[in-house]
Amino acid sequence: MKNNKSIVLILSVLAVILLFGTSLAAIVMDDGGNPSMYTSVMGEDVELYGGAGLYQYDSVFKAVMFRGFDWLSLLVMVPLFGLGVNLFHRGKLRGQLLLASLFTYLAYIYLIGVMGNMFNVLFLAWTGLFSLGVFGLIFTLQGVNLPRLPEKLGARFPRKSVAIYVIALGFVLMIQYLIQVISSYGAGVPPAALEHYTTLELAALEIGIMVPLHWVGGVLLWRKQAWGYLMATLLAFAAATVFIALNTALLMLSLIYGQGTLADMVMPMLIMLIAGGFSIVIFSQGKGAEV
Repeated sequence: MKNNKSIVLILSVLAVILLFGTSLAAIVMDDGGNPSMYTSVMGEDVELYGGAGLYQYDSVFKAVMFRGFDWLSLLVMVPLFGLGVNLFHRGKLRGQLLLASLFTYLAYIYLIGVMGNMFNVLFLAWTGLFSLGVFGLIFTLQGVNLPRLPEKLGARFPRKSVAIYVIALGFVLMIQYLIQVISSYGAGVPPAALEHYTTLELAALEIGIMVPLHWVGGVLLWRKQAWGYLMATLLAFAAATVFIALNTALLMLSLIYGQGTLADMVMPMLIMLIAGGFSIVIFSQGKGAEV
């Protein structure tokens, strides 16, 4: 157990250093872009971000999206990693769950980055963050006393509410991405979200992995299974952070680039608030509990 704890702390420190460096570098390198139109190999008109920064060859939407993640990582995730390391070092359950959630964030976000964004100078750094996320999550979960987790989170854990939310979000994600793909099949044209990229890597990740995880986690939580408590915790935190960045990007797209409207933020904002609220409640339930 002691050796496992040391590995988690080392991976956490490496993640903080690399996350801080890559996020700051991406922000410093960004010059605001210089949007221009580009015709993709499928004949679609795509607005490229342009400029000379990290995201110059990405579409405006994806560039602004990752700019949101850069700021989120620098201003929120790095300090949370520091808090998680401190709590985990003191043997607190909240630190263990927080680090597991943060590693989940790294694995999810930077897998999307290395698979979906145009190749850039931070490719190896993003690959490192993805790797740290995967192995950090594995080693952190190895130290979780799973059978006792429901007891440690307390009798007031909002089990039914969180289970319903997790399952419902799985359906929302499934419908969202199926509509993109099936409507493309029906119309015989590329999905609008494809832009100038080769495939819908995010749709594949969501439909193939995240949606089933939401459904399985929600059902297990409803049945009072320990794995359900753990999965719901990680999924709620991941959703909260992702939708914070998404709402930031949508706001920037609307106010700076004239794309979309503030009404487009209603559903993402609602999911962010619900997921964020549940995340706060879940972590507050573990107050005082030991690993």
